[in-house]
Amino acid sequence: MDSDGGKVFESGKFSQLYNKKPVNLDSALEKITDFGQLKIFPSVREAMVMDIKSQYNLKNTQYKSIDEVSIRPTPVQIAAIRKTNKSRKLKSDAKLAEMSQGERIQYELQNENEMNKIKIFTIAAETGSGKTWAYLASVLSKLKEDDFNWFCQSQDKLQRFKSSQQVRSVILVPTHELVEQVYENLQRANSFKLANDVGVPKQYHEFLQLPENQTLGLSIMKLSHGDAPIKLFKKLRHEGKIDVLVTTPGKITGFSKLDVVDRPFKVFKSVRYCVLDEADTLFDKSFLNDTTSVVKNFPNLLDLILVSATIPKEFEKTLSRLFPDDNSLIRVATPSLHKIPKSIKIMTLDADLSPYNGSKTRCLAQAIYAISKDGTEPDHVKRIIVFVNEKSEVEGLVELMKKKYNIREQDICGISGQVHVGDRKEFLEPFVRPAQLLKDDLDQSKVKILVTTDLLSRGLNFVGIKNVILLGLPKSSVELVHRLGRTGRMNQSGRAFIIVDKKSKKSWVKGLGSAILRGIKIG
Repeated sequence: MDSDGGKVFESGKFSQLYNKKPVNLDSALEKITDFGQLKIFPSVREAMVMDIKSQYNLKNTQYKSIDEVSIRPTPVQIAAIRKTNKSRKLKSDAKLAEMSQGERIQYELQNENEMNKIKIFTIAAETGSGKTWAYLASVLSKLKEDDFNWFCQSQDKLQRFKSSQQVRSVILVPTHELVEQVYENLQRANSFKLANDVGVPKQYHEFLQLPENQTLGLSIMKLSHGDAPIKLFKKLRHEGKIDVLVTTPGKITGFSKLDVVDRPFKVFKSVRYCVLDEADTLFDKSFLNDTTSVVKNFPNLLDLILVSATIPKEFEKTLSRLFPDDNSLIRVATPSLHKIPKSIKIMTLDADLSPYNGSKTRCLAQAIYAISKDGTEPDHVKRIIVFVNEKSEVEGLVELMKKKYNIREQDICGISGQVHVGDRKEFLEPFVRPAQLLKDDLDQSKVKILVTTDLLSRGLNFVGIKNVILLGLPKSSVELVHRLGRTGRMNQSGRAFIIVDKKSKKSWVKGLGSAILRGIKIG
């Protein structure tokens, strides 16, 4: 462990994060303060800003209206959009006139190769940093740019392309909760009425006046829990194409079992852009075979974008094995990767001390009571996420808190892999929306408690959660970063309580809060 304010805070086998690679951000990062400075298709930029504003929480800010808020791109959005949207052309058209005939032929061959070869991007940034729009801005811009290019050839070609019964891009995530979240994000952005008149280059004017471009006009679909694969083929027959499909690897590998569709994977031959969100999970042992087999069914893929909030050592090994030439990876990583935001206050609670006397659940009950009475979040229902290490602990802990510590049934729920996927959405609802006013809560709750495992520690946007409790230490630093990342999102404040006892007590835990304040990376 580095005790002198160095680069990495780590401890033995618990340390599973990879911190050796230098940060790959260009010098223009600090000069960009507006989305208009980034290469984003005009209508996508407008929808993006509208969506970000629609989710902005004005509570505890000086703003009275969202119109007063200036939305600025985050570091990962700047870096990722600059890298992924960079032109594939080798040279500008102006330089072609200076070439000899032989040089021009050679250039055209090289340019054709560059335009058609697959590019692999890795985007790594801390939780709550805006990664979803970092990749959506790229994928949606390229889809609209492709549409525009068809339109420039002829409107007839554009219409024929729209009826091609092909999937154009795929976003793969590890859980059905994340399928729902990304899909809802896309649907929301796709619903905004666009002006298409702010800073729009002249060449796009006629295209953007088409009726379908009064919104983003994208065909978006999800294959989630309970969605039969045949649903995809029915939608293709009805709408002609799907611009963005959001699903899990397992849903697509399940196509191989379809008997009612001839050559079911042929609908993916036009996929040009694929995102692996939570890529470190999609490349772990439980997902790797499905993930790689799915991507192999995209023969014309141009961009493969791997997105993650952490780079575990095992994930880096997998990348090295799959892509032995490191130069084939275009890496983006923010300086704050593997750092816990300073806005999160860490408190360690020792369950061995009086009055807990070795009972972590008694310590938990006291922490919940103290949070409910501490005067923060006035007039709002307080939400608390409690993480445990094993799914077998969830139900028992929920029942214990209800029976022994008199927590009302409507104030606490548990979600683990044992809970039916269809039931999780209802349980999660109070935690993925802004805090309710006390007077508006149908259950008349003063506090809502979610007990869960690492199943829900990745990617999910818990909106405005102020309190996270870890009932014991997670098994690795990877999960520590993800659990703590459920609070303090987008520079908001948060608190994390780590409950330890003689079985889980580690001397280094007491130094975690200090390491966070000093901006040290977790190892």
